[in-house]
Amino acid sequence: MVDCFDRIAVQMTEIALEPIQQLAGHPMAMSASVRLPSNGQRFLLTVRKRFPQGENGNPVYAWRLERLDPAGDAVTEVAISAPHLGYRAPADAFWGAVDALRDLNLGQQAAG
Repeated sequence: MVDCFDRIAVQMTEIALEPIQQLAGHPMAMSASVRLPSNGQRFLLTVRKRFPQGENGNPVYAWRLERLDPAGDAVTEVAISAPHLGYRAPADAFWGAVDALRDLNLGQQAAG
């Protein structure tokens, strides 16, 4: 039974990660967003591509997390990646945001 839940979790992660990973392969795409459920709430994760050394340089990626209201509208920014930190791959930015969301949830559980 646990194996089935593990497979579902992997498939859901692959689905959420797909538009983020496509940033690397599409030169004109500058950002991608996905909605994530977490601890009974919904969040919008946006990964943004930027070129700190100009258009001919390698891109770096940053992330932003926003809490969504029940209608699906972003209401509060809850976390952003450090401005000096640029992830080399969009998937790395995704996992950085997921880690931040986990830490946020753990902090709320410890406070509650």
